[in-house]
Amino acid sequence: MESLEAKTEFPAFKGLTLEPETAFRQIAALIEAGLIISVTDTNDKSDLSDCVFILARQYAEAAHDYAMENGK
Repeated sequence: MESLEAKTEFPAFKGLTLEPETAFRQIAALIEAGLIISVTDTNDKSDLSDCVFILARQYAEAAHDYAMENGK
């Protein structure tokens, strides 16, 4: 059975590159998306924006660890 997981040629976190130049731009985009979701949510529930912020935090931690391990 083939895996549905994306195969990457670069160091990645959930398919997102860990290279600092790109990772930090993508983290900023995730934070911006989370903020937009949180201000447009009409149900007083922030579950989706919370998930986006958690993903951004985890991605930032992974990018930081990668940079520290590789001296970037």
